[in-house]
Amino acid sequence: MRVSVARRRRWNNILILGIIAFIAILNLPTIIKTYLIDPPVEQSTEPLLFNPNAQVEAIHFSNWSLEKVDGQWQSTQAIEIPAQELVSRWSALVGTEVDQATFDSLKDKLNAPQTIEVWYSELEEPQRITYYQLPQFWLLKNWQEQWIAVSVDPNFLLPLSQ
Repeated sequence: MRVSVARRRRWNNILILGIIAFIAILNLPTIIKTYLIDPPVEQSTEPLLFNPNAQVEAIHFSNWSLEKVDGQWQSTQAIEIPAQELVSRWSALVGTEVDQATFDSLKDKLNAPQTIEVWYSELEEPQRITYYQLPQFWLLKNWQEQWIAVSVDPNFLLPLSQ
């Protein structure tokens, strides 16, 4: 009689451990998603100025440049802020998309266009950004060839020292 009670307890313990293991296996995908996998980065619905899938190597303005030399950003002209900060500002720039009808209505107010060249490490040709600087906002052509409007102080994007 004693042997059957010990055998029954052993099987009960095995059954309990088996149920616990089964519950753990069922919850394993949730545990992995929660603790081991980083959540996906949400893409901005606003259009970006620069290509988010490429590494910026240089930004050339009409009479000065920002270039990455040995992993550090340097400016060819004195600027009021660190070159890395200025590159970050340009790289993070998003705007409001301007449709063709709005662009056509603004044409008579636009002055001479200016151009910025952005060189990426993965691409052979630069991105050429045509832009107009209006009193209320900037009008820029982004990497997807869309016109975007950005309301920003000129010194935020071009903080040249006097």
